[in-house]
Amino acid sequence: MRRMLVAIFPLILGAIACLSTGDGLGPGPLLSTTLLVDTGRTPAPPGMAWDTGFERVFVLRWTPADGIDHYVVKVLDEPIDAGNWDAAIPVDTVGGAQDTAWVSLRPLVYSNSCIGCGLCVTACPQEAISLVDGRAVIDPSKCLSCGQCVLRCPVKSIRDARMGQFYYFAIRAYTADNSPSEQIACTSDAYRIIYRNDVPPYPLSCARCNGAGTSRCYAVIYDPPCPVDAIYWDPDPSFLIHIDQEKCIYCGWCFKHCNGLAGDPEEGVHTIGTVVEALTP
Repeated sequence: MRRMLVAIFPLILGAIACLSTGDGLGPGPLLSTTLLVDTGRTPAPPGMAWDTGFERVFVLRWTPADGIDHYVVKVLDEPIDAGNWDAAIPVDTVGGAQDTAWVSLRPLVYSNSCIGCGLCVTACPQEAISLVDGRAVIDPSKCLSCGQCVLRCPVKSIRDARMGQFYYFAIRAYTADNSPSEQIACTSDAYRIIYRNDVPPYPLSCARCNGAGTSRCYAVIYDPPCPVDAIYWDPDPSFLIHIDQEKCIYCGWCFKHCNGLAGDPEEGVHTIGTVVEALTP
């Protein structure tokens, strides 16, 4: 009898060791909801309702259910289900009582695989990356999620979560012991955030600073200028500023100049902002 117990005990330990920390030990919660993402200009900062397009976030909405401790939010460039959930990129964790979340996408350095080459440091237009002890470190107070570091990294050691890229969003529910729901709620469309100048019918509208024929647009006259010449204006009818989405690399300088975030002599008019748009399959 003792030999049988001794033989069985390692098997039990082996089975426990095979359990993922995300699998939990009990049944998962029931998740039955549709995941929605707001489109159009992104939210305004608290207390500044007029300044829509300022927060670079996706607003996700769903119907909460009982028995849920928290949700994990992930993104991927294809629809997410149980088969590719582990491969999807985690971007947020929110409480089980919530039915809404503001989700931002930011690159993240995987320090265990970073080779310290420094290419991301030179690629960052906001000087938000430095090398610390031979590994790249991103300063979140400077990073605008343009993703140039992601594109430049030769070993894919930076999480691909950036502006301008279309992503499907998905949530999965978990219990307090971290047991996941079998169901995964994924958006039917992919979404991205881009910079766009504010033109009617939005509450704000471009000040048309180029009306005299010589540009006074804050996004044009202050340094550094757009590094890829993606800003242009249409002389007819009223010199509206536009951003060429085919050229834009989402460096954020036009946004900073127009929103008074770059330390320029004059504050901008807060019309260049961020917009969420959907890509319907």
